Amino acid sequence: MKKDETIHMREWGNNRSDCDVDWTLYHMLTDEKPVMITELVKRSGWDRGIVEASLSRLENNHMIAVMENSVSLLSLSDMLMLNEMMHTPNMPIYIENGVIKAKKQC
Repeated sequence: MKKDETIHMREWGNNRSDCDVDWTLYHMLTDEKPVMITELVKRSGWDRGIVEASLSRLENNHMIAVMENSVSLLSLSDMLMLNEMMHTPNMPIYIENGVIKAKKQC
């Protein structure tokens, strides 16, 4: 890895916000393939704990998918579908461990 490939956010110091970290990591992801978490740690220059906390926030907001040690972007249609499913209580389907399932009707 070249020295200029590492994104050190020294100008933020200890004042960087979670949002800044999240967006920086989000923009390191590519459409084509999953990225290893260790690669994101190297490229960002941040501790693994900071990277994992950020990835957790991005996953909870349905922007990425974390699969063991790798991360990939969700498509816009996947983001919209997941948000609709999570915020519409009467949806007839739900997602469990990445599998779409039908809710049992009474």
